[in-house]
Amino acid sequence: MKKILIVDDEDSYRMSIGSQLKLKGWAVLEAEDGIMGLELALVHKPNVILSDVQMPNMNGFMMVEALKEDPATEHIPVIMMTSAAQASGAWKSDLAADYIEKPVTLVKLLEALNKIVK
Repeated sequence: MKKILIVDDEDSYRMSIGSQLKLKGWAVLEAEDGIMGLELALVHKPNVILSDVQMPNMNGFMMVEALKEDPATEHIPVIMMTSAAQASGAWKSDLAADYIEKPVTLVKLLEALNKIVK
């Protein structure tokens, strides 16, 4: 079973995406910020991480930088969820495998996941 880690500080948003992915056969882990996301990634080694950019404590880019610095997690692809302003170029980074705009639809998310996780 493919495993995804969803990192987002909005509980209802994170749980909604998680429940939809569970129905599609994914094992879902959830984290409310980048710090918790790092910890879960180290322990569970998900196939992919879906992360918001703007979160308290540790934002998504900081979390991805930390993941890429650790040999145990550097290979895990990350999809960043961004707002329209971020998607239009306010945030520039080649750390993530893909970017999708919030609000994320299940169709767009599954397309992004299928490109990354075979």
